[in-house]
Formats: sequence, structure tokens, C-alpha cells
Amino acid sequence: MGKRFLLISVLISLAFLGWGKETVLTVSDQSGFNALPGRLQQALKGKDDIKVVFSPGVYYFKEKHLTIGNVQRPDLSLTFQCQGAVFVPAEGKEKDWSDFFFNPAKLEPVEMFTSLKQVRRRPEIVDRKMGLCRVRTREQAVPEKKAGDLYLVLTQWFTSQVYKVERIERGYIYFRSEKLTSDGSPWTDPDSDYRYGKVLPRYVLLRPSSAPSGVRRGTASRFLTVSGSRFKGFSLKGARFVGNGGKDCLIQFYAVEAEHLELSGCQFEHQHGNAVQVQHTGGFHFLNNQLSGLWRTGIIVDYFSPRAVLSGNRFDDTGLLMMQDFCIVARGSDFLIADNVFRDFTFSAIGIGTHYREKIPASSSGIVEKNELYCTNGFNRYLMDSGAIYTWTSNKDVTIRNNYIHDIGGYKDNRGIFCDDGTVNVKILNNKVLRIKNSYCIDLRRVASVEKDPQSYVKQANVGNRLAGNSVDGKIRFENRD
Repeated sequence: MGKRFLLISVLISLAFLGWGKETVLTVSDQSGFNALPGRLQQALKGKDDIKVVFSPGVYYFKEKHLTIGNVQRPDLSLTFQCQGAVFVPAEGKEKDWSDFFFNPAKLEPVEMFTSLKQVRRRPEIVDRKMGLCRVRTREQAVPEKKAGDLYLVLTQWFTSQVYKVERIERGYIYFRSEKLTSDGSPWTDPDSDYRYGKVLPRYVLLRPSSAPSGVRRGTASRFLTVSGSRFKGFSLKGARFVGNGGKDCLIQFYAVEAEHLELSGCQFEHQHGNAVQVQHTGGFHFLNNQLSGLWRTGIIVDYFSPRAVLSGNRFDDTGLLMMQDFCIVARGSDFLIADNVFRDFTFSAIGIGTHYREKIPASSSGIVEKNELYCTNGFNRYLMDSGAIYTWTSNKDVTIRNNYIHDIGGYKDNRGIFCDDGTVNVKILNNKVLRIKNSYCIDLRRVASVEKDPQSYVKQANVGNRLAGNSVDGKIRFENRD
């Protein structure tokens, strides 16, 4: 009887002290969404846990719609429940080629790209001093009068450049490049594809900048920023994000501390900028999300961001802008990238490590395991000189094991696993790598120039690596030095 009385007394005391109380903020329409930032800031000044619950519907977010900064609440659990909520960028002041078009009736984006075209002649420099260039059209189907509203995305080796189209005339697309040099550098001239791999130019055109009738235009980039804060827990679950304006990432975590920090069960579609960036933030969990039709990179877990877990996610048709983009970039310590599926990516699915010219300590460490990475037969937006899993030179201790990589094709030198520029401290164990159509299944080449480069911070390349137990049906190059 005494113990029971004591327990009841404790529970009453805790209730009196406010333990376990929760403030619920409901959002059911656009006006409530517009008012949410102010309501949330007011709730953060209290002592309760906070739960934000969205009703199903479409919500248009303005630039940096939700900003949570300098909140020191180590006792706070902050939850966003977003099942059935669709977030779309609102129109802002700035407009450029990365604006987003959305059909509200169908809840889907309006595609802005033409189909990929490959032509039979190299790009030409018409006037180097003026930077005027041209490339052949594959057909005469683009009306000349629309040329002023078009942008050309032209592949160049491992990336692309976006050029404003000046005119389309007699089967040529004319554009100006501000990066032309007098020495004909393959890094700046618009025919790097041919110089590197004897591959003829590939390009897409971005549609006119004026919005088609019956659709909404979006220019806002950033939906959520969380920075300089400390929580007990932070989670965002079940949201669907369709598009952003592309000048910035959609969601950013910077210098955040939390016992539990999670983004899960969400859909990211047609983001024009990177979807998620995590910087100086430990213990971030990115779980069971779906990402598709992304123009740039899916998620970046950057330097000084330890213990990230990225698991159970699916990436489809990513890197549409054909630049050096990845589904996942991991540069922090003690990460786990596991049980994800990567289908159809233009450059690479997973990027790990630090470039040898970056003055950052070799911080990448962790495990990449049990992922499937592949491309389908109809996919044709490949860049060159990459790998499904790609590592830069500097790593602290990375293990790539038990992954299934298959059917990687495209144009010249796309490997299954590519350890570039004399990678160090990577173990490649028990992976299955099949049907790599134009290059090595696994490639770790000797790059002596890294050590000789006066701008390099790597003094010894091609060391600390291990290769064992892999199953391949093609070539392996493994030029380790120890």
C-alpha cells in the first residue's frame, strides 16, 4: 500500500511540474501554414514538447519558410507529422532557368527538359575572343523564334555547362561561353567530351522561361533551416516535397545537437537544388525516404558530421542536370550507408572522401554495405569518368562491402567502384559487380601526379587499401602500394 501511494505521489508531482506536456500545432490550410513560423517561434519559448501536425493538402512554401535557429532546449522533442502533406515552392522575386513548374490539378511537375540528343559533329568555337560557340541540332524541330527563351545543357566530360541560347539558325544552336581560354583547355572548351573520350556531344534544352498556361511557377529554394540549436529530439516524417527553385538546398541542418535527429518516410521529387545538406551535425538519420527526378545531389553529409545513418532509401533517375552530382555524398566520420537502392544516376550514386586539394583532414570513415546500384536499359543521361561508388583521395577508414552493382553503361570509363586520384584507406570486400559495360568493375589506379602536385595535401597516395572476396565478371585494376 505504501509503495502504491508513493508511486501515485510521484506521478502527481511530475504532472504538476509539467513533465510530459506537449504543445500541438495543427496546420490545415495555406493560411495556417503561412502563420506557422510565428506560432512555432512562440512555442519554442515555452517548456513543452512540440508536435506540428499537417492535414493532407498542398502547401506553398516561401523562401526559408521555416527557420529554427539558436534554440537551446536539450529537453525538447520537436516533431513534424506530415503524412498527406505536399510542399511546393511558392513564387518569389527571382526567376531563372531553374524555376519550377507545377500542375496543381495533377499534383505533379511539368517537365522542363527536351529529350537527350546526341549529334554527329563536335561543338565548334566560332569566335574565341567573343566566346561564341555552336553545336548542331539533331533535327530542325526547334523553332528559331523561341531561341531567346532556351538554355542549352551541354555535357563536358564529367559535368555539364548551362548556356543561354543566343539563336538557332540553319541547324545550329549558338551560345556564348565566358570560360573559353586561349590555350584550348579541355576544362573550359565545350568539346571536352570528344577530347577526353572521342564521344560526340550530347545535350538537352531547357524549356522557355515563361510558364505554360494552367500551371504554377515556383522559385523558392529553401523550405527548412535548422541551425545552432540543441534538442533532445527532432524528427520530420511523411512529407512529400515536389520541386524547388534550385538556387539552394531544400533542407539544411547546420551545427545541430540532438539525441535523436531524423528525417524519414518522405518523398523528394524534382528538386532543382540539393535536397538535404547536413553540416557540423552529428547523429543524423535519413531513413526510408524516396527521391526521384532530382536535378542535383540528393543528400550531402559534410565534414564534421559524425555518425550519420542513411538506410532504406530509394533513389530513382537522379542528376538530371548532368553535372558532377551524387545521390549521397558522405564526408563525415562513422557513417553507415546501408540497404539503399540506387537506380539510374547520371554521374555516381555514392561519393565518399575529400579531394586531395582540399585543406580538410581526412575525416571520411564508415561502412557502405548491402546497397543495390544499377541502371536500366533505357537510361541514357550518363556522364563519363565515374563509378557507381566513387571515392576521392583522402579517407580515414572506409569499408565498401556486400554491395550489388550491375548494368552500369554509358560513355567511356564508368566503373562499378572507382577509387579516384590515388585513394587511400578504403577496403573493398565481398561486393558483387557485374555487367559494367565500358570499363573496370573495380578500379584503383596509381596516380603519381597527386603527390607531385604543389596544391596537394596528400603526401602519399594509393596506400592503406585492401581488396578481397569480390565477385566480378570483368576487369579489376588495383594499383595499391602497400
